[in-house]
Amino acid sequence: MKVVHITPTYFDDTSVIGGGERYPTELASWMSKFVDTTLVSFSSQRQSYSQGELKCEIYKVKHLIHGHKVNPLCFRYLASILDADIVHIHHIYTLVSDLGCLTASFLSKRTFVTDYGGGSGLVLNRKLPILKGYQTAITYSKFGLGFIPAELQHKAVLIKGGIDTDKFSPEPNCKKEQKILYVGRILPHKGINYLIEAFRLLNHSNYKLTIVGRVYSQQFYQDLQHLADGLNVEFIHDADDQCLLHQYRTAMVTVLPSVHTNCYGDYTPVPELMGFTLLESQACGTPVICTDAGAMYEFVEDGLTGFVVKQNSGEAIASALEKLINLFPTEYRQYQTRCREWIQSLSWKTVVEKHLEIYQQ
Repeated sequence: MKVVHITPTYFDDTSVIGGGERYPTELASWMSKFVDTTLVSFSSQRQSYSQGELKCEIYKVKHLIHGHKVNPLCFRYLASILDADIVHIHHIYTLVSDLGCLTASFLSKRTFVTDYGGGSGLVLNRKLPILKGYQTAITYSKFGLGFIPAELQHKAVLIKGGIDTDKFSPEPNCKKEQKILYVGRILPHKGINYLIEAFRLLNHSNYKLTIVGRVYSQQFYQDLQHLADGLNVEFIHDADDQCLLHQYRTAMVTVLPSVHTNCYGDYTPVPELMGFTLLESQACGTPVICTDAGAMYEFVEDGLTGFVVKQNSGEAIASALEKLINLFPTEYRQYQTRCREWIQSLSWKTVVEKHLEIYQQ
């Protein structure tokens, strides 16, 4: 079986890397351990290379439709479909997705799609019945299922998760520190301001709040620094894989406080389709706290591996933090054990096996 994954995300320094970019890359990489797999994407330069077993074909793009980074104009990539048995397209609302689906359908290839809530206004499937060409839409959260077009919902399947449980794992020699952790991009819809507010309300001077992530909004970052004035808060913007693992393993709790409506009044319908941070932290044996925004509640066992609290509330986050950091050591270890047990069914190995079963049906 030859599988081709097509994702419009740019693979260069201008990319904004989030879950919608990481998921197809990780899925293709893990799938290459089982079957012949190629990842097709786009950049400012033509590239062809391998990452382990995964073959990567990156096609040169000269024009972005309406300047939108996830809607490149390109045709050469369609040649990658010719030898494929399975075509898996990532993102519904892009021109390369539509053209890929049309080409695969014309060549009688089995074609699948996974959406991430993004895209661009200029597409063909709003005018033409292109979506009929997909055999199945594969979603990774119940929340995300509600955002795909009605024509696909009746033939959609849910495969939750996607986490490297070998890489993200506990390290017995890493001792827990009095530290609260956030990992993710620094953007307003991430709700980090409510976490800093919660940390102030917590009023535990012996604790530190560590915020790990790249800055994608300078205004928001400046506002966060102002909110953190006088508090034991550190920002880390250049964490590599080893640093990130160390942060997860030594934190008492990881918090993902994303919101639909941010502190500036802007609304985001899809703040989190999964929340990789939650999976990574639990895989390392560290309990989590998240808000009820997006799909995050689906990836936490509320009261068992962490807590789900209402969004836009520093008070709610502070209350959950109090519960976790005041647990007796034996109770905390039970949370750690349940985190590891809960995450096993969401491993990439399991996710890939389920994908391959659907491809072959």
